[in-house]
Amino acid sequence: MTVSGTTYTDGVARTPDADRHARDYIDRVVESHRRNGYGLRLSKKRYEAAVAQVAETFRGLIDASSRNRAA
Repeated sequence: MTVSGTTYTDGVARTPDADRHARDYIDRVVESHRRNGYGLRLSKKRYEAAVAQVAETFRGLIDASSRNRAA
């Protein structure tokens, strides 16, 4: 079952895969820019750098959320 993007299995919540979510996010942004007429092309190096930066942000949000639930 999925609730608010979090997957629950056997009553235990799994931590979302930040890298996978970051790749999905970057792909959506690039596709949105292309649909709006911008010729956005990322080299593999820049794509991986963007994914790493977004994944780190996602991990920070997940950690902050976990700390708030524990408090």
